[in-house]
Amino acid sequence: MTERVRLDDWNAVSDELRRFGESGDVTVDDDRLRIDFGSARVEVSRDGSVKTGMPLHDFEREGAAELVVDHDAGTLTIDGDGVTYTFRRP
Repeated sequence: MTERVRLDDWNAVSDELRRFGESGDVTVDDDRLRIDFGSARVEVSRDGSVKTGMPLHDFEREGAAELVVDHDAGTLTIDGDGVTYTFRRP
């Protein structure tokens, strides 16, 4: 199942990322959500910043964007302003 949510819809972002991170360690506070999958991680802030990392590369993005979460495929795609980046859940 694929879900598309805007970064400025914090409740939807939080719900989808909690579900996406079920196989990892999800940490949530008032303004950010972080998922750790061992050596890979995803962090999304309420202000619209997205950071991901895994061995050999990192990705950072700030500003208006949408998250496309494909729970079945285990992918999280950041899509905005001509930038598209896909994080694959390990």
